[in-house]
Amino acid sequence: MEVKVPVGCLLIQTGKQIEWLTGGDCIAGMHEVVVTNRTTDAIRLALEQNRSLWRVSSTLFAHIASDAVLKPLGHFVESPLARKYPPMHAGDFVEQELSVINLKGSKGDL
Repeated sequence: MEVKVPVGCLLIQTGKQIEWLTGGDCIAGMHEVVVTNRTTDAIRLALEQNRSLWRVSSTLFAHIASDAVLKPLGHFVESPLARKYPPMHAGDFVEQELSVINLKGSKGDL
């Protein structure tokens, strides 16, 4: 799906911790870059105009402190989905996620 961000706006992609805090109201997204027809048209035009094809992106990842408790907050507590998001320390959640994607080391690894 092509995403168009209006001028003066910021695109924020929801991660799994925000999904937890919103009791599933905001679902974590998967990041991917897709080349569309607009992309290839822009590349062709830049080449014709002898312009650079460099693309600049600014990425920021934010995480909740590992000793903080992840749980639905505010009005999200009342959501029917909230029970699927039980309280859990953020550090335990991160370890669980790292384990799922085979990136969790053993206790002795640094």
